[in-house]
Amino acid sequence: MAFKDDVFKELLRDEYFIQWLIAPDHDSNQYWNNWLAANPDKAHVLKEIKAVVNAIEPKKNHYLNKEEKDEVLGQVMKYAAEKSKLKKIQNEKEIGNRVWKGKVLMAACFVILALLTANYFGVFNNAIEKEVQTVGKLITKQTPKGTKSSFYLPDGTLVKLNASSKLEFPATFSDTLREVKLIGQGFFEVTRNEEAPFIVKTENLNVQVLGTSFDILSYPNSDRFEVAVASGRVEVGSRQGYLEILTKHEMTKLNPTTGKLTKSTFDPSFQIGWKDGILSFNDLSFDKVFDQLEIWYGVDIQVSDGIDLRKKYTGKYDNENLENVLIGMSSIQGFSFEIKGKRVKIFS
Repeated sequence: MAFKDDVFKELLRDEYFIQWLIAPDHDSNQYWNNWLAANPDKAHVLKEIKAVVNAIEPKKNHYLNKEEKDEVLGQVMKYAAEKSKLKKIQNEKEIGNRVWKGKVLMAACFVILALLTANYFGVFNNAIEKEVQTVGKLITKQTPKGTKSSFYLPDGTLVKLNASSKLEFPATFSDTLREVKLIGQGFFEVTRNEEAPFIVKTENLNVQVLGTSFDILSYPNSDRFEVAVASGRVEVGSRQGYLEILTKHEMTKLNPTTGKLTKSTFDPSFQIGWKDGILSFNDLSFDKVFDQLEIWYGVDIQVSDGIDLRKKYTGKYDNENLENVLIGMSSIQGFSFEIKGKRVKIFS
């Protein structure tokens, strides 16, 4: 499996490979046929990627998992978006470049074909499949409790959506603005485009960037509204007019009553580790800890009288199941628990 993953990443990072997928010509066909002959141990991975993009055999079972298929189409969309932008710049300098225009048009056609046939492979969930068929409408991507999702936006931006979250975005961004709306928590790796700022709107905050990676925490019925920057530069504004500029490893917290923003640094494993399967608690009271467990694992937690929910807890768990997490907590905090399906009881 590790070998397959390495080959998969190697191919999708190769711009010449992506160009061949969406706009093959004689030279690129010859190059990749020679590559297949020279790398027979890697051939099955290349063929699976090409099958997903071209949808040549929709009835055949393919062996890439859902996240891999999402990444294939995402990389194709990202490449086409970047090349379309390059074409726009080139047109301002060189009028009548018919050869490159034909290739960009062909790339766009392949991207559209990939999107329209993606339902054969389960690449998108039902909500997205329904919306992408109608250009110009808004798409809603939603995750229930206990589920996380990774997907690409039309400009190639990668989004990782935490459990019990929702993102709304247009099927096609305009040339001057890329705007999305978030409820819950999401991590964004934004494709840089200086001509079209990327804006995330939440209930209480607006976040604007050109190209960077950052995390937004904004669940409804919560008093935690936070933005943390992993790379680049981010501008955060509250509805009350307060503004903060954040750079790498800086974050800001919103006071929901006053609208003021407080800047600080952060530990990435605690603040944004969730996107890599790390469940963490940093000096949180147990009422908030149990709320987070409900969202993370998709369960209903009932706490009996006698449990002091004001106690604080700090801990970190890397891809652990719920039982192991509760064993760790209970041994320190002195409570007992019982798990029955999706129901959990906490008692003295």
